[in-house]
Amino acid sequence: MSAARAQRTRTAGSAEAAARAESLVRALGDTLERTLRPMLAGVSRVALLDVPTHQNVGDSAIYLGTLALLRRAAITLCYACSVETYSRRALARRLGDGTILLAGGGNLGDLWPVHQQLREQVLADFPTTRVIQLPQSLHFGDPGMLARAQAAFGAHRQFTMLLRDERSLAAARAAFDTPAVLCPDLAFALGPVRRPVAATAPVVWLARRDREAAPNSDASGHVTFDWAVQPPSALSRVERMGHALMSAHPRLELVAHGPLLRLGAIASRGRVRMGCAMLAAGAAVITDRLHGHILSLLLGIPHVVLDNSYGKVRSFYETWTRDAPIVQWADSAADAVRLVAQWAS
Repeated sequence: MSAARAQRTRTAGSAEAAARAESLVRALGDTLERTLRPMLAGVSRVALLDVPTHQNVGDSAIYLGTLALLRRAAITLCYACSVETYSRRALARRLGDGTILLAGGGNLGDLWPVHQQLREQVLADFPTTRVIQLPQSLHFGDPGMLARAQAAFGAHRQFTMLLRDERSLAAARAAFDTPAVLCPDLAFALGPVRRPVAATAPVVWLARRDREAAPNSDASGHVTFDWAVQPPSALSRVERMGHALMSAHPRLELVAHGPLLRLGAIASRGRVRMGCAMLAAGAAVITDRLHGHILSLLLGIPHVVLDNSYGKVRSFYETWTRDAPIVQWADSAADAVRLVAQWAS
């Protein structure tokens, strides 16, 4: 074990470690504001596209962070849509001379193609409107889809990309003739979060069960969950029904847009509360989800981080959070178990 890792193991549960972790959270929130505020200078109205209606807590945390940043900047959100309810006509009617924001997250690439298709469609529909891609991780494995993205991005000369890790930034600058800027994840706009419940287990394991799961994330024998596959709340079901109705009957947008936007924010807050309670149930956390890592950091919970399938989590950790005293990196599930056992002892 390295000296730095041993020191983090000794101090993970201390008040000093908690204070240093909170200081890092606040510093990353400040970096986020310093990066985005100049880009939004003089902007009074924005549209936000691809807001979450699914159970992935991380996307809801990003959405709430985006809303918090816009509120602090006194910028009006005049239009928002999910991937299912985008309408070129409705966006044009509501946007005026505003700026289009594409939601942050981990879908810039070809692993989650429906989101990439929406991104490219918006750029084609609004070729002269300023568009900002909020902080994303980038991954393309299909040369054909990369070529299509290069054509779509290159044809739009008012498009700026924010990337949330050094690997994604380097890949974007190598692949695209588009301004690309490094920026932390928008969940840091939420700032430190109070732990909602006391721990009831020594460790909980937030383990991916989707196409981004890495083969080394065997969590057998531990309290495990994946928040993306949790059953939706009643409020989330109503939200999904509203988006489905607007998709099937676009004229409903005229009367339903405002109420659905408010409902979506409430549903996202509920999903984030659920995710925070799941994480806080453990005295320590093991996770291969990026927002398992980020929310554990916001909550001040000691945790061990594993990678996803293509290096997204590791690159983010190495870019921003590797010096946090309550965070340790593990290259395998066995390593993660050993590290939390050392913390417990």
